[in-house]
Amino acid sequence: MSAGVFLIVEGLLLYNIIAFREKKDSKEEIPPQHYREGLIEIIYTGVPIVIVIVIFFMMLGTMNAVAAPASQASDLKLQVKGHRWWWEFDYPDLNITTANELHVPVNTTVQIDVTSMDVIHSFYVPQLSGKTDAIPGIINHMWLRGDTIGQFHGQCSEYCGLNHANMRFTVIVESQTDFDAWVANQQKPPVQPQTEQQQAAYTLLTDGMCSMCHDLGDNGPENATGPNLTHLMSRQRFAGDIFDLNQENLRSWLEDTQAMKPGNDMDHKFSKEQIDALMSYLLTLK
Repeated sequence: MSAGVFLIVEGLLLYNIIAFREKKDSKEEIPPQHYREGLIEIIYTGVPIVIVIVIFFMMLGTMNAVAAPASQASDLKLQVKGHRWWWEFDYPDLNITTANELHVPVNTTVQIDVTSMDVIHSFYVPQLSGKTDAIPGIINHMWLRGDTIGQFHGQCSEYCGLNHANMRFTVIVESQTDFDAWVANQQKPPVQPQTEQQQAAYTLLTDGMCSMCHDLGDNGPENATGPNLTHLMSRQRFAGDIFDLNQENLRSWLEDTQAMKPGNDMDHKFSKEQIDALMSYLLTLK
C-alpha cells in the first residue's frame, strides 16, 4: 500500500514538474492562482483520512492476532535471560538450562518470559517473532511459534556494549521426536570424570574458580554469570553463538578469552596443565 501511494504521488509530482515547467524565453504570464477550492481540499484531505482509518483497523487486526496466543494455554514455557554477551535459556517445567541455542518443537506455541541480568538487551528472532526488550528487574512476556523445521538466527537488537554485535543465538525448530530426544539428553546429569586429569577439571568446575560463574549439574552459583556447562558439547556454537564449538576453538578460548571476545566476564589465565585437564573433561560433556 505504501509503494502504491508513493508511485501515485511521485508520478503526479513528476508529471506536473515536466508538463508545466517554464519554457525557455517564455513570455507567458504566471497563470491565475486559485484559493479555497472546496472540492479539491475535500479530496486531498479526505482520501488520506480514509486510507489512515483503513490502515488503523488492519493494524488492530494484526495486533490482536499477534497477541492472541499469549492468553492461551502454554504448550511450552521458557525463561530467557540476557547477559553480556550471551543468552541463557531456562525450561522451568523440564528442569533444563542451556545457552545460545534454543530448541523448540515444530507447531508449538512457546510462552516466553524475558529479562536481563545486567543491562538492557532485546530478544529478536526476525523470522519467528518481534522484538522484546530484556530489562533488569522487569519480566516482559512474548511468544513464538515455528511452523517450519529448521534453524532460525536471532540477535540482540539493543546496543548493550562492546560485543553487542556478537550476542547472537539460534532457534532450532525440530520434530517432536527430535525435541523429546534432546530433552532426555539435557536432563541427564553431567558425565562423571574417568581419569585423574578429568577429576582435576571436575574439581575446578564444581569447587574451584569456574564454579563461581558456571553451573555443572547441581553445582554452581544461584545466578550464574556464565553459561551452564552440563551438556556444553551438545551445542553447535559458543561465546554468544559466534564460534563453532570444536576442540580447536575451545582450547583457544581457554588460552585467551579476551582475544576472541573482548570485554567478556571470563578474564582468567589458566595454566597449561589446567587447560589440558579442562579440555579432557569438557569434551565429554555431550
